[in-house]
Amino acid sequence: MLDINALAAHYTGRIVTVAGVFKAAIPANSTYHSYTKERRTPTSGYVFIVRGSGSFIFNETTYSLQAGMVVHGGPQMTLTMKTEDSELEYILVRYSLEDVASTVQPAHPSLTNDHFQLEPGANPILSEHLNQLYESFFTPGNMALIRTGFLFNMLIYELFASCLNRLNGNSKDMIALAQDYIHNHYMDTLNLQKLADIHGTSPKSFSYFFKKYTGVFPIDYLIQHRMKRAQELLMLGNYSIKQVAASVGYEDALYFSRLYKKHYGYTPSQSQRN
Repeated sequence: MLDINALAAHYTGRIVTVAGVFKAAIPANSTYHSYTKERRTPTSGYVFIVRGSGSFIFNETTYSLQAGMVVHGGPQMTLTMKTEDSELEYILVRYSLEDVASTVQPAHPSLTNDHFQLEPGANPILSEHLNQLYESFFTPGNMALIRTGFLFNMLIYELFASCLNRLNGNSKDMIALAQDYIHNHYMDTLNLQKLADIHGTSPKSFSYFFKKYTGVFPIDYLIQHRMKRAQELLMLGNYSIKQVAASVGYEDALYFSRLYKKHYGYTPSQSQRN
């Protein structure tokens, strides 16, 4: 099984150049010898299957593919693409990597020079990054070049995070774990980035799935839980507002009071009196 964290390590501290982003469709019942022994693949690349099914054969290794799957091929490989009863639509992202310091040599052969398959599953955030990358690549100007590199990194991050989520359980299970984490750590310093990192995904993807399964965004859920616990403590009448604020994660008692009033419609001191 491919180690996603080991694969991710090959992208850290290296310069990425996006060599091409292409959309294509292979008709049903077709065979294409795209790259042969005489004309091999020029760079590494990820192939994102958008629709249909078929197979890619890198150096005589066959990968059966359908929508939601990704296959990677390295440079200087042969490639044959086949379909049967279904048309295959895909997006190819070709790229190259360069060490920041040319004198640094990797300890092991890079996985980015190999062929392998990934299964991130259906992910709307991944699709959005992919379409943005396609548009950015064909936009002229240096700012577009910077954005293209940024979007490639976002795409790869979301791809790896989606694969890890599938290995660790589906998105619904992930959100259930996230809710438990908030219930047990609401008093800690929490933000969207930290919550997403803990559960191995991007902030955007984490927010999407959290809202999908709970009906609210993660930070709103965190605030609701903190306010509920604060109300319980205030109604006991044994603690100051400052103590209650600190106990639910707010060092600034004034900010806590404003947030509490916004949430309930009355102040913390009114909760104490009631």
